[in-house]
Parts: sequence; structure tokens; C-alpha cells
Amino acid sequence: MVNFNSAKQIKFSANFDKEIASDVTELPSIYSGVSRWKPGRESKCCAFSSDGSKFAWCNGHGFVKVVKCNSGEDITTEEITSRGDSANLKVQSKKRGCQIVRLLDCGKNVVSMEFAPKLPLFQSKVNSTSLLAIGLERGSIKIWNVDTGDMVYTLADHTQSVTGLTFATKGEPLMISCSEDFTMKVWDLGEDGNMSLTIKGHNSPIHYLALSPNDPSILASVGMGKAVYLWKLPHKRTYKKLRLLRGHNNDVVSCSWSPDGALLATASHDTTVIVWEPFSGDQILVLGHLFPMPSPIYVGGSNGAWVKSVCFSKDGTKIATVCEDNRIRVWKPWLQDTSMLENTIPKEGYQCRISPDGCIIAVGKQDGSVTMIKDSSTEVNSLLHLCRLAVRKSFSLSLLQTIALPPPIMEYLAYRPSIA
Repeated sequence: MVNFNSAKQIKFSANFDKEIASDVTELPSIYSGVSRWKPGRESKCCAFSSDGSKFAWCNGHGFVKVVKCNSGEDITTEEITSRGDSANLKVQSKKRGCQIVRLLDCGKNVVSMEFAPKLPLFQSKVNSTSLLAIGLERGSIKIWNVDTGDMVYTLADHTQSVTGLTFATKGEPLMISCSEDFTMKVWDLGEDGNMSLTIKGHNSPIHYLALSPNDPSILASVGMGKAVYLWKLPHKRTYKKLRLLRGHNNDVVSCSWSPDGALLATASHDTTVIVWEPFSGDQILVLGHLFPMPSPIYVGGSNGAWVKSVCFSKDGTKIATVCEDNRIRVWKPWLQDTSMLENTIPKEGYQCRISPDGCIIAVGKQDGSVTMIKDSSTEVNSLLHLCRLAVRKSFSLSLLQTIALPPPIMEYLAYRPSIA
């Protein structure tokens, strides 16, 4: 169901016609079939490489598995025929023959991970899209070259679990981490991983962070508490807090930018995902995971529908969410006919990711396995949508408002609901 209010905010609830994906594959943990192994909270993160050629997820007890993937081909369940720490693993696949898999032993429980984008500074030394940063439970970060299985850097300055990692996509090769120790840290990979800045301002553990893909000086972070923090990093050694976004009624646990940097989606334990125009503080969309949407008092505690993760697709047309109700949802609010893909997952999901081409939605689950859903309804983006992406990568909302544009065009460029 879709509701409009006087503030030009759209509220979507999970009570309208849904599509169900038929192409669903389970990638097992390396411990699948081991009767004495019990899953733990460490089995909760996954990531696609920026070129879509690799996929990694934590399997529990400090192990991360990396596989080659091609969403243009059928996804198949893979059976490991040999094992080894930080070594090549041969995998039999019914559809694609013999693949190479890397198993990384991180030594401690894995909490977060992120592949590096294409970094020109590294091209002469290593393919930067093969660099995988892994945040560990006791505050250290390990960066691996998954092509060779070599550990490139070990970074240690946090005092508690590293809960999120994000890379700058432009300019200097910077990585920023966040932690349960209430801080975020900026690491300069061009200086062998030197820690150049500690960002303080949160008064409780930080759950996640994300740099804007269009402007790497803009950082969003979320954590315990109901606020979303927006930061400005003019330089790798300076920062300032821009604003707080308020609207959630429970802890905020995940955030994701649209590809043009114009919108920020945040997931909360209050059963909703809010899509913000972050620089004005306006709420553009509210995606509700319960119908009808419950009262603020109810969602402030345990409600059975905590949203665990949110992710924008690279083309900006889809928003994936995973919820405590064991469902993965893919919302498509920008299409002319608003729709949603929804599938039940067999175990509790922790993090969702969308492949760079938008075809595959992956969910890392509590037992160390991954559910992969192939969205067969992927459409060619409209010219209108592509134009909006191009314009918003160059013009902020405040700049657009200085241009004399017809109101319908202005509202469309601002992602307002008057034009779909």
C-alpha cells in the first residue's frame, strides 16, 4: 500500500502485490554438515567486488570464503572438494565447471567486510578491486589480496569490534572504519595504511557508515540511538559534523547512498527504512515492514520486525532490505508501476547486498550461509531516470533550486512523488 501525506512524503507498507523470485540458491557455509558446529553472531556480513567478479562472505569462526561469480550465468550450489587456510580451493559446479575459491583465515570473529573500488594509485602494484578489507571483533582490520591470498595490511587502532568499512571512490585512496568504541578512523592506503584521523561525536556504539559515492568528503554514520549523523571531511586530517537526521524511533543499524549521492537510505529497528534528502533533512520515502505501520511507542522496543540492513542498487532503481521476519525485500519505488520482490529466507538474515549489475541480491545469514536471489525482472532504465542520475551527480538540491525550472521537472529531479 502507498500513502501520500501533505509533506510530499511517500509511505510504502509491505501490504501490496508482491513478486516472488523463483531463481533462489543457497551457498552453504564451510561448516555445513558438521554436527558439532553451532552458528554464532559473527556470521553476518557479505560483499560483492566493485566489478562484480567476486563475492565474499564470512562463514563463522574467523573464516571468509571468496568465490568468482557471474550473475549472467546460472547460480549453482557449490561443493568444496579440498580445503586449506588462505589457499586455493577447487569447487565443482554443475553449470560452470571447475572454479577457484579462496578461503581466508582471519584468526578472529569477522564483523564487517568491504571490497575496495578501483584505485588508480594501486594499479601498478595490485588490482585494487581484489583488495578485501575485513573488520574483526577485537578492533583490528585485515586487508587481503584475494587473487593471491596474501595479507596486504593489518590495521590496529580500534579498541572494540569494527562494525563497518567504507572506501573513497575518488581522490586519495582512503578507507574509513567505525567501531563499537564510539569512534571512526580514516586510514590512508597510499601511505601503507597510516591512520590519519579519529572522528568523534557518537555517544554510543556505531553500527555502520558509508561515504557518498559522488562526493567522498561526505560521510554518513548510524548507531545506537535514533539519529543519523552526517559529516564533512574537507581533508583526511579534518572533519566537522554537518547535521543530525531525526525521524527514526529506535536504533539505526544500516545506511546506503544512492549512486548519485542525492539520497540516503537508513534502516532501523523501528521496522522502517527512511530515504532522506540528507542535506535538507527531508524524508522522501518511508518503507514500512509491518502493516499497518505501528505506533512509535510499539516500535521503540522488541517488535518482531527489526530491519537489519539496507542497500541501494548501483543504478538507483532498487532498494534491498532484510528484516527480522526472515524476509528479503527488493523495493522498486522509482518505477512507474511501483512493485516489490519478496522472498522468505530459511535463517535469520543480517546483511543484504546487490550485485553491481543489479541482477543478484545476496543475504548473509546467521548460520554462515548465503541466500542468492536472481531478479529476472531487471529492465532497461528509462532515459528520464538516467538523466536524473546524471544531473544529480553534478547538481545538489540547493543548486537546482537556484535554476528556473518548471515545477514538475524540479520535483522529479528532487525525487519528489509528483512524477514517477
